[in-house]
Amino acid sequence: MEQEYVARRAAPARRPVHTPPRRRNNRRRKSGPPPILFLALLLVVVVVFVVVLVNTFGKKEEVQKDGSSSTSQSSVSNSMGSPSEGTPEPPLSSSPSSSEAASASATPPPEKNVDGLATEQLGSILRVGNSGYEYYNFDEDVAKTYITAITGAGETLSGSATVYDMVIPTSMDIVLPEKFLEDINTSDQKKAIDYIYGSIGAINPAVKTVPIFDALKLHNNEYLYFRTDHHWTQLGAYYAYVEFCKQKGIDAVPLTGFDEKDYGDYLGSFYAQNSALGDEPDQLTAYIPKANVNVTVTQDDGEVLENWPLIADGDTYGTEMKYLVYIAGDQPYEEIVNQDLTDNSACLVVKESFGNAFVPFLVNHYQYVYVVDYRYYEGNIASLAQEKQVQDVLFLNNISMTRNEDLVDTLSEKL
Repeated sequence: MEQEYVARRAAPARRPVHTPPRRRNNRRRKSGPPPILFLALLLVVVVVFVVVLVNTFGKKEEVQKDGSSSTSQSSVSNSMGSPSEGTPEPPLSSSPSSSEAASASATPPPEKNVDGLATEQLGSILRVGNSGYEYYNFDEDVAKTYITAITGAGETLSGSATVYDMVIPTSMDIVLPEKFLEDINTSDQKKAIDYIYGSIGAINPAVKTVPIFDALKLHNNEYLYFRTDHHWTQLGAYYAYVEFCKQKGIDAVPLTGFDEKDYGDYLGSFYAQNSALGDEPDQLTAYIPKANVNVTVTQDDGEVLENWPLIADGDTYGTEMKYLVYIAGDQPYEEIVNQDLTDNSACLVVKESFGNAFVPFLVNHYQYVYVVDYRYYEGNIASLAQEKQVQDVLFLNNISMTRNEDLVDTLSEKL
């Protein structure tokens, strides 16, 4: 199920091809011509043995080089060295899913050119030119707890709802060039996601994982992440929504099916740590569904807000508050009703703040979308899913959450 660690820059070890030791024959052969039939038969056996030996070892070496498979381990406690300055690397996972393989086969755009850009480390973020990037360090023990929580939810809800899991990469591994990252003290996010997904699939194949890393890479020259904030833009969330639709087997609504609204300058969490990033503010764009939607928000103090807009008017929000326009920000519990549908279709989204920009895309596919921010919700999430008779439960978290012990424990306790 779990595999050995492989550092970001480490080359796969080559296995030596062992040939059988040559046996010495001290007995003298009797004089006279050798039996021709015996020698011919011996020659055929030797040739077959050599061919089988070469093919066997050749295949093993090829699989290790391309990383599509690796030896499984009985425990997740085994690990090797780190790429730089003690940064742990996630284990290799099994072969990618068909949708991920299809995305990987397409040609991504040229990588961002960072040559000559000033770089500066500011605590947990790295500034490269006019953009901030969050470091990520893989934690195997916390990842294992996350895997157990998701697979356990799949078991609890078996027969009543389909569980989906989406782990969102942050901007560092999507936007910055791979060669540049080789010298940065950060773990390989794709390997970490592959490890999490591979382990989930091995424990509970009924849980459907949603690979989005390669899909985002294919659009990495677009405005997928804010430069002054750790979140993705709603455009980045849209490409993840498309991948979810593929996994669910439904058609995604094209971007032209939404009303696009530009809400001007936005300054996020990175700006709070480095005010120099404010010289070039982000721009916040919203994609608003055309469906007739009603939103009810329950705040952490218990107050209920009726008829809240799915996406609020960003022009009424301050420059540093505009990410809150999506689904009223981080609220413990929300109910979203698409009044154009009557099929009782229902989905529960379990998320943190990355989910805010994603949820609006779902309302075209479900009559009811229930949203839980597990950090603030006080009830049992599995019981809520059963009570609301949802068909789908989507866990949606950015990859930094999967290495945060407090957050993962909080989620686990509510399942």
